[in-house]
Amino acid sequence: MSDPDARTELAILLDVGSAWAKAGVIGRVRGDWRLIAHAAQPTAWGSAELRRSLVDQLARAGDPRLAGRYEVLLAGANRIECHTARRVGRLAVVAVSRELSGSAARRAAEAAGWEVVDLLTLDDGRTLAERISTLQAVEVDAWLVAGGFDGTASPRALEAAALVAATRPTGKGPVVWAGTAQLADAVIGLFEPGAVTTVANPRADARHEDHEALREHLRALRGVVVQEDEAHLASVALPRAAGELARQGGLRVLVLDVGARAAVAALAEPDGSVAIRLHAGGGIAGIARAAGATSRVARLAGDVGDDAAIADLLETIRARPATLPETAEELAATQAAARVAIGAIVEEMGTGPVDLVIGAGRTIAGAPHPGQAARMLLDGVRPIGVTQLAIDPASLLGPLGSLPDDELGEGLALLAGDLLAPLGTAVVTRGGEPGGPAMRVTAHRPGWPATGPIQVRVGQIQVLPLPAGQTAELTIEPAAGVSIGAARRSPRIQALATGGAVGIILDARGVPMALPRRADDRRAVIASWRDAFQRETERVA
Repeated sequence: MSDPDARTELAILLDVGSAWAKAGVIGRVRGDWRLIAHAAQPTAWGSAELRRSLVDQLARAGDPRLAGRYEVLLAGANRIECHTARRVGRLAVVAVSRELSGSAARRAAEAAGWEVVDLLTLDDGRTLAERISTLQAVEVDAWLVAGGFDGTASPRALEAAALVAATRPTGKGPVVWAGTAQLADAVIGLFEPGAVTTVANPRADARHEDHEALREHLRALRGVVVQEDEAHLASVALPRAAGELARQGGLRVLVLDVGARAAVAALAEPDGSVAIRLHAGGGIAGIARAAGATSRVARLAGDVGDDAAIADLLETIRARPATLPETAEELAATQAAARVAIGAIVEEMGTGPVDLVIGAGRTIAGAPHPGQAARMLLDGVRPIGVTQLAIDPASLLGPLGSLPDDELGEGLALLAGDLLAPLGTAVVTRGGEPGGPAMRVTAHRPGWPATGPIQVRVGQIQVLPLPAGQTAELTIEPAAGVSIGAARRSPRIQALATGGAVGIILDARGVPMALPRRADDRRAVIASWRDAFQRETERVA
């Protein structure tokens, strides 16, 4: 029976994605703010269904004095919300060559959050008529033209710009010239006044690529074109939360959110500064369109079918991104696609060693088993050295990151106990001879006998139980030719490991990971890695 005199304080944290909506309810529990309910569902189901799920949870586990009043309480609760951009900026890229200027321009555009509708290059085999008809048919918000090495006045680069000038309706979208500076004036003269903005050439020569200036310009341009409240965009809020976490802990933090359609990576430094990568087509659904992705997913997934079966699954995900895997094979393939997506972002970002890696989004944070989440993070990031792993299971980071500057730190501190779910600590090595020794590790836990030394060979992975809330002092002895990232002044390295749902992960699979060429051998190796996570994690639980 409800008590009309009973009082409570509630707030709802919402993260509304393009495919999935996540909500958490926080309330006062013995004076502290705690997470008391959370739910996730396809966005298409609507807010009423999401609220009903939260009410059902609260009715089962909440204060019985409030029974029958949760619907009204949630309706009047404060809302802290972030969401995926409702409209993605659409961009046409025209470049001289697919492998050089075209690929550099595309990477910069996707890392800035644009959807590349078409990449047209002068070496793609299309006829002039086909190129003209293609560009006349595209519906885009902006145009990007690239080509030519600095110090030259490449006629082919000027030809690429002329194609856009001939097919783009006057006044229809800004044009960005990211080619050789020697042609900037000529390109500007092809368009109406004010239409063209010039940016530093991302491929100034054949050997070097630097698209930071282009990426930052395109990110700012996307904000102008899309015209959304950036403070509540997940691509802005999540990195803000990462920066505050890093500042509060004095850590180098990498947050990865691989969503259904897009992916966000935020690398935060101890001073709170953040480097961001937003890949509009970098989510699980976007893997189907990436060149060579099907084969990479098939190799990482193990015994789940051939390339054709993987391609069919990825196309299904692309068409229906809110679809949940129904079989073990579909789950393995989806998680392998996440590892490929993470690997592509990290390679482009150049993260280097980090102190803490956080997985967000339903594919990682909502994985059925914590060992699966840890595998996705480790296989994708390959963080050399000693790194803590965690997930954002209730999707709280994004909404909290939308708070004003003067409230963000307080919000993260108030929910520190429920914000992240620790997976444990990973020790990742690089180098060594296949099958040879990689490292010897001894774990010292207060009040317990020492564990080890444990011998780990190159290509192996071993997991030691260490529950959440516990710590262990590690003595790591890398073998000759094996590195864990930092310079060594002694044959032994001391490190502190924190526990979690997985424990201590000793990962000597190398950077990058080496897989056998033969399919049977590869499947056996992948199965052994999977079993190590599953078996040892069950002991922790």
